[in-house]
This record gives sequence, C-alpha cells and structure tokens, in this order.
Amino acid sequence: MILIAFFSGVALWTFLECMLHRFLGHEHKGKNFFKDEHSLHHQKVHYFAPAYKKIGAAVSIAVLLTVTLSLILSWLTAIAFVLGLMGMYGLYETTHSRFHKRGPIAKPFIVLRKHHFYHHFHQPKLNHGVTTRIWDRVFGTFHRVETVKVPRKMTMDWLMIGEELNPKFEGHFQLR
Repeated sequence: MILIAFFSGVALWTFLECMLHRFLGHEHKGKNFFKDEHSLHHQKVHYFAPAYKKIGAAVSIAVLLTVTLSLILSWLTAIAFVLGLMGMYGLYETTHSRFHKRGPIAKPFIVLRKHHFYHHFHQPKLNHGVTTRIWDRVFGTFHRVETVKVPRKMTMDWLMIGEELNPKFEGHFQLR
C-alpha cells in the first residue's frame, strides 16, 4: 500500500503540473499568485519565482495534505503519498530550471525541451507539461514539435556559441 500511495503521489503531480499550468497560468481570467509569477516567466525566459515562495507553498500544502489524508488513511500511507507528490514537484522544479539554464544531456531531454519551448515561444495554450507530455495528449493540448523558433532576445546560453546557434541543436531549434 505504501508503494502504491507513493507512486500515486508521483502520478498526481504530473497531472497537477499540467492542470495548474494550464488553468491558473493561462486560462484564469483574474489575478492569482501563480499567474503573476508565471507571466513574468513567460516575459523573461530566465525568470523563476523565488525559492522561498515555492518552498513555503510546498511545505504548507504538504503539511495540510498529510494531516487531511491521515484522517482517512494511515499516517504512513499519507506520508508516502505526499512524499511522492512533493518529490515529483521537486523533480519538476529541477527539470524546468535545467531546461532553461543548461544544455540537454540526452536525446529524450531535447524532445521534452522542444515540447516546453514550443509552449513558451509559439503557442502558450498548448504543451503545458514539462516532465511529461501525457496529459497534453489526454486533454488535447498536445502539439508535436519538430523545430522551435527561439527569439534572439530570449535565447538560452546553452543554445548558443557566441552569437550563433550551437550546431548540435540545428534541426531542433532555430533563431528568429
């Protein structure tokens, strides 16, 4: 039961990642904390919300969720679920930051990057997932990406050699 709870938390995060991004970051008409920070991230591709805000929100949610779940599940099961959820959230934060700040280390990471950067530079109503493309496929917001055209003013350091596109990323990225 503990492993099922843990992996259920992992799976739930991938769903929440996509839904929070889509509905709070893009489709919500009013103001909210998430949308304000997310808008800055889209305007300044190197901007990320400060760690203290993310950690504060994550700890608050983890405590509240653990206490609430322990009312219907054992403490150990509740903790396993929350650890899966928060562990995957941490992996998401690390992955998202790395996509923007460091070059890919393997081909699958180029595919996920193109998926994410298509969202940034082409169509913000599509490709909301960062760690997976599954939920975009399920909810019809998936767009297969061959090449991403990155505005010169938004290029990431890892994408460039001097003023030119790094040749190893040709065919995946272009400058515009």
